[in-house]
Amino acid sequence: MKGIPTFVDINELHEATASNLRSTNKSFHCFRMEELHMNVDQLPAYRSGFFTLALSFGSENFMININEEEHNDLKCYIICIGPGQISSFRKEGNWKGFCTFFTAEFATYKTEMNFLEDYPFFNINNTNIFPISEDQFKQIGVYYHQILHEQLHTGTYYLDIARATFQAILLQIKRIFENTGSKGFSDKAGIVIASKFQYLVNQHFVTKITVEQYAQLLHISPNHLTQTIKMMTGRTPKSIILQRRIEEAKYLLRYTSNDMSTIAYLLNFREPAHFNNLFKKMSGFTPLAFRKFYRSSDY
Repeated sequence: MKGIPTFVDINELHEATASNLRSTNKSFHCFRMEELHMNVDQLPAYRSGFFTLALSFGSENFMININEEEHNDLKCYIICIGPGQISSFRKEGNWKGFCTFFTAEFATYKTEMNFLEDYPFFNINNTNIFPISEDQFKQIGVYYHQILHEQLHTGTYYLDIARATFQAILLQIKRIFENTGSKGFSDKAGIVIASKFQYLVNQHFVTKITVEQYAQLLHISPNHLTQTIKMMTGRTPKSIILQRRIEEAKYLLRYTSNDMSTIAYLLNFREPAHFNNLFKKMSGFTPLAFRKFYRSSDY
């Protein structure tokens, strides 16, 4: 949507930060945070067309904002950001650790939805930042060092080795994530439906706004979809669809100059007054008050 840039290519993001790094591969780039030297102190709200996986071992005056949630002092944290997710950051000091930009295709998945079935902690509706121990950091760090070695020397089969090693990292993180007490991992069928539903909502929340439309895409009944999503998330699919539209409205109010009527119609609300009432009910602000409050706090 207008006003929030999307960096489809990995190097587009590097160029936007005026960094010293560039990737020779369009679908994968791994680097140490200490090697990242940027000529800009901050990057306003943006989306990417690829996944980001960061393994943070501490930061000095570094702040990252994901889904309107601000995070700093990230020592021993895993950060997972999905394509289309709103992010921004401010960097005044150093950030230690590793970062990987990658596509679902690199991870041998045909689509992002297939990838999210196995790794739901990249879903953009959630802010997926969770702590790890120093021992876990060191263990995963061994894999990262192997990838960086292969990426630097580009020997025979280097990309295949890097891919296999990165898949080991993803599985290690999946094990950590599942051990944090996240709900629903005993129900594989429910996980698949919930992951596909969340992905489809992220793709179609403007044009498809009813439970029936998503049930049809998933080839299940609306009742089955409602029961499954409620069991897996504690929420109804209708509330998730509406919440996604309201969240997008927040981004547009905060980061663009579109007026209220334009935003209402962009997000397929039947009229501005309906949008205004729903927004106030769910956020506690009118759209105009929300814009004024957050614009004043951003500067």
